[in-house]
Amino acid sequence: MSIISESPINSVKLLVNFILIAALTGLGLDYAFDTRIDYWIHDQAVVKQARSQWKYAAVVVMDEKTPEDVSRIQALPLFALASDRLVAAGAKGLFLDARVSKEQEGRMPYASCIESNGDVRWSMPQCEAPAANQCQVLSSTAGDAPLKLQEQTMARFHIAPFPPGQKNLPDFLLFGFDALPFMSEQGIEASDRLLTRHDPIARWIDLYSGHAVLRLAATVDPERLQHSLNDTAQNEACDKDQPCRRIRLSKPLYSVQLNDKQAFLPLSRLASCDPDIGMKTAALAAGKAVIFQVTTPTESTDTVITAMTTATFGPKLLTPGAQYLADGIESLLNGDYPRRPGAIINGVLIISVAVFSVLAGGFLKQSLLWLFGGLIFAMLVALCVFNPLVQLWPVTATMLTFVVSVLQTTTVRLLIGSKHGELLKKYLTEKAIKELSKLKAKDSFKNSCKQVVVLISDVEGYSMISGILKEPENLLSLMNDYLNETSRILDEKYNGWLEAYVGDMVCYHWPFDEQEQAETYQNTLNAALELSQLQQNFFASVPSRYAGKFEPDVLAEIGKTIDAGISLTSGRVVMGDLGPEKGVKKFGILGDPLNLASRVESLTRLFNTEIIITGEIAETAQQLNLPIRRLGLICVKGQNKASMLYALGHADDQRFTTQVILAWEQWLTDIEQFQASSRSCPEIFELDRNTIEGWLKRGLLTDTKEWTLHEK
Repeated sequence: MSIISESPINSVKLLVNFILIAALTGLGLDYAFDTRIDYWIHDQAVVKQARSQWKYAAVVVMDEKTPEDVSRIQALPLFALASDRLVAAGAKGLFLDARVSKEQEGRMPYASCIESNGDVRWSMPQCEAPAANQCQVLSSTAGDAPLKLQEQTMARFHIAPFPPGQKNLPDFLLFGFDALPFMSEQGIEASDRLLTRHDPIARWIDLYSGHAVLRLAATVDPERLQHSLNDTAQNEACDKDQPCRRIRLSKPLYSVQLNDKQAFLPLSRLASCDPDIGMKTAALAAGKAVIFQVTTPTESTDTVITAMTTATFGPKLLTPGAQYLADGIESLLNGDYPRRPGAIINGVLIISVAVFSVLAGGFLKQSLLWLFGGLIFAMLVALCVFNPLVQLWPVTATMLTFVVSVLQTTTVRLLIGSKHGELLKKYLTEKAIKELSKLKAKDSFKNSCKQVVVLISDVEGYSMISGILKEPENLLSLMNDYLNETSRILDEKYNGWLEAYVGDMVCYHWPFDEQEQAETYQNTLNAALELSQLQQNFFASVPSRYAGKFEPDVLAEIGKTIDAGISLTSGRVVMGDLGPEKGVKKFGILGDPLNLASRVESLTRLFNTEIIITGEIAETAQQLNLPIRRLGLICVKGQNKASMLYALGHADDQRFTTQVILAWEQWLTDIEQFQASSRSCPEIFELDRNTIEGWLKRGLLTDTKEWTLHEK
């Protein structure tokens, strides 16, 4: 099976222009929209290649074993205790992901630690009695500094920005006087800002130097962080032109994980009243940066909409804010953030697709073209989904490059097809085109038997005229004018199927079913009569029509010579393909009615009539009161069976008056009786009489009153 189109686009200039347009379209889209138009597939790719391990980060949550009667404010000493133990166990950096007010009420209970049975050991307010029956409530031990941290812990501790208006309040209100000298030189606050780009979906790492992700990553491995930040080619501009980079996400966690593969640690164990339990749990975060999530794993107060929420085949889960920060740290330190291919690779890809798509559109069959497009799409999706790092491929821009290529080549194909269609209309009848258009490209028309009426018309004196005109251009001009003003009505008005033009001869046929016979006979009789009238009008106009084109003596000779005959027959033919198995075929008919019509038409030279029809059609002519004149039962050359033939004409033609037809019939009947007729043949039929008498002398009349002709 050939894969090459039957109507390829062979214009090199046109193909090159198409390639340029498609490539510029793709490159322009990629430059203007970058990865924005590919979120739909890139999000899916990020979900497919989700992170399964945290090597550099851990998250601490308020788990279900933290008593419900402990508020977030009252739990601050628990986070402080957990922080000290984490740093003692080797944690590199800490971040409390919560907006904590510096103005805390010291004269209320604070949780100091959690007992093994789940009870809370409270740090209670003190009562000082300045006088009998009096109590002055003093702050609890924890109330004086709810986040009191050890020296080494304070140096590694960061907290989310304080609420508005509290930044300038003294830090000792939370951390105590002793902690102030040990605070980080960069300040204790670190941003937890969430960046977006043109939509509310979180996909980005904020590259602001004061962001918690960068602060924590720097505490773990500053060299690795700097190496990652140096890859500025992967930076993008998020909203408000903030520098950002894509993040690789892990699947959201909603339950604690007591392992070092993905440490999602419970506060209840880290802040246990049993130091051994606390330190054993803290050891899971050794060497890592730790983010405190001041909510339970299932709370939605601090969650983020990410690709894990929106991707078509994702888990449809919100990502906890602390986990998002942990994924940001991992992305930078592992260097596994989703990458875009370089600009050069993008350009080569888009240009290559433009070249191959245009060439495929120009030369491949349409079905293979779309298969080619499907393969391109599958390749791009595979690059995004299965590549572990370079996932942000320009899928949409590349596919639009393909679409533009296809639209251009398909449009040209349609124009070519339209042109071919117009050409087909010139050389095939509308009926034939309709029949053939039902076939597939490689199919052949299934030959079928049809009842048809055949009309053949031939120009008398054609050979002599071609000799007179000499120049082929003049002959072709004359014949085209003749056919344009005569035979065209057979198709346009009478719905005939053109069988062939052979020189001066034209052949039409009308297929019909049995129930359509009478209507078809009537239609073809009217067609023959109108065609004959148009022919005679054209012949009469020849001298004036071509007065300036042909010499006067040539026109005079043509006027004396030119005439035309018409025959109508009916019968059964085979309709189908004519021609070799491989090569040009002709759609047409074969059968005895064609041969009979040709022979009958030639008899118009021997009788004074322009139209001769066979008997079965003559019956319809009589029913329509069309004048007919019997010519006899004649077996033409090449036929084994005689056909009753009739001359057909108009009622106002003097050859078809009732009196003249009757006189002719009487004379012909006498001749067919092998007897000399006492009746005279009408003078108008002198040619007819000479023909009949000549046949009679040659012994062509049989005992069955048939005229058997052995010549055309």
